[in-house]
Amino acid sequence: MRPAIEAIVEQLLRRHRASGRVHLNDLGEVIGVQAITQAEIEEIVDRLEAEGLRVGEALDDEDVSVLRAVLDAVRRLRASLGRRPTVAEIAREAGCAEHEVRRALEHGAGASRGKPPV
Repeated sequence: MRPAIEAIVEQLLRRHRASGRVHLNDLGEVIGVQAITQAEIEEIVDRLEAEGLRVGEALDDEDVSVLRAVLDAVRRLRASLGRRPTVAEIAREAGCAEHEVRRALEHGAGASRGKPPV
């Protein structure tokens, strides 16, 4: 495994070992603008799954709990700040990592448009 690919896997494991789940958008966020092949993406997914993580699966009860915490935090912060809160502010208020907040907001936005969560 190339060092760049190993670094991607390690970052995803650090982020998601506790939750046991990696959203596909998180994979894209960590890869960023790095040039990787489809085979390397498959290698990353295989490695994450070998470590016991679920990749790109539907929301479970824990995900729904995080989504609720994030949305509650957004409502509280909007009321107290009088503006749209930042991801960092929401993360502090909800007690979540920023990447968890971004995914929860994506799920919330998708649900409001009638799209099933991924």
